[in-house]
Amino acid sequence: MKKKIAIMGSTGSIGTQALDVVRSYPEEFEITALICRNNSEAFRDQVKEFRPSKAVVVNEMGEDEVISAVTLPGVDLVVISTVGLSGLKPTLAAIKAKKDVALATKEAMVLAGSLVIEEVVKNKINLLPIDSELAALRQCLRRSPDNSIKRLILTMGKGNLAKMTKKELERITIDEVLDRKVWKMGEKISVDSATGMNKAFEVIEASKWFGINQDKIELVVHPEYLCHSLVEFVDGSILTELGTPDMRRYIHQALFYPQRKTIKVSKYLDLIDKQLSFEEVPFNKFPLLKYGHLALNLGGTVPAVIHGADESAVDLFIRGEIKFTEIKYFIDKAINNHKVIDNPTLNQIIEAHEEGRRIR
Repeated sequence: MKKKIAIMGSTGSIGTQALDVVRSYPEEFEITALICRNNSEAFRDQVKEFRPSKAVVVNEMGEDEVISAVTLPGVDLVVISTVGLSGLKPTLAAIKAKKDVALATKEAMVLAGSLVIEEVVKNKINLLPIDSELAALRQCLRRSPDNSIKRLILTMGKGNLAKMTKKELERITIDEVLDRKVWKMGEKISVDSATGMNKAFEVIEASKWFGINQDKIELVVHPEYLCHSLVEFVDGSILTELGTPDMRRYIHQALFYPQRKTIKVSKYLDLIDKQLSFEEVPFNKFPLLKYGHLALNLGGTVPAVIHGADESAVDLFIRGEIKFTEIKYFIDKAINNHKVIDNPTLNQIIEAHEEGRRIR
């Protein structure tokens, strides 16, 4: 039988790549629901090609229709690949409806990771990361007892900005940030990758996803983009996942889970003449790299406040209203003004996120 899939964010980068995988394996998958934010020719073309049972345009139909789409009877897997807070409630709704979830959006785990994992355990579903570092960790950690783990090591790349001085970083534009040699992404996540905040969010995700204390999570620079995270065990062994830097590999893994199938949509890695090198993380130049550990140490609603403030500040930078290096000051101000709520409810998390967004 075909696996029935719902995709939230079908016209975005991850959504379109997920449909590439589905298109390549018509005998394996059926698209049951497609969801996008705005109506567009691209979305109408997707609906015409895949003929889902339900197609939802969020800005025309609202959140209730999104929830209805991701909880449709018969849906086996829900792919959540939206940017921002919009994927949080649908993620929880899909899990409560006992659907497996392939998660590309960071917000669900960064803001409400504890609530998400609680529902995953309660409903006994598979929560699958569509993210190179987290997917790599998940593969390395399968069937490993928690007390055998010494540390998780998240890798990060080394782009053009890493070669700049602090003074040069003050003058960079959004066009320079988007000029990436690997992992072509949208504006928001490209800026977060440039500041280091994206990696900080991954620290939060890794801690919540795998139940690992932040003290056991470290970062390392890996310029070749071939090693996508490592796990060191207490006996000194290190496991890693190597592969081409192509998100379609991780989408392929999530869609086919728990099976492994021959891949048609990505290249295999040729190891001949390849090198692997690792460098120290430039925390002084990119201080936001530390904020994942900071958020976890402060706990409660702090990750939500940080995410909201970052979202607002990045938007100002994209519009040319603040400097690249000023993003940090907005986040610091939000943290300093916030009264932490421990063990927050979903509504308190959303309110904390909005509080962060209001910082100016």
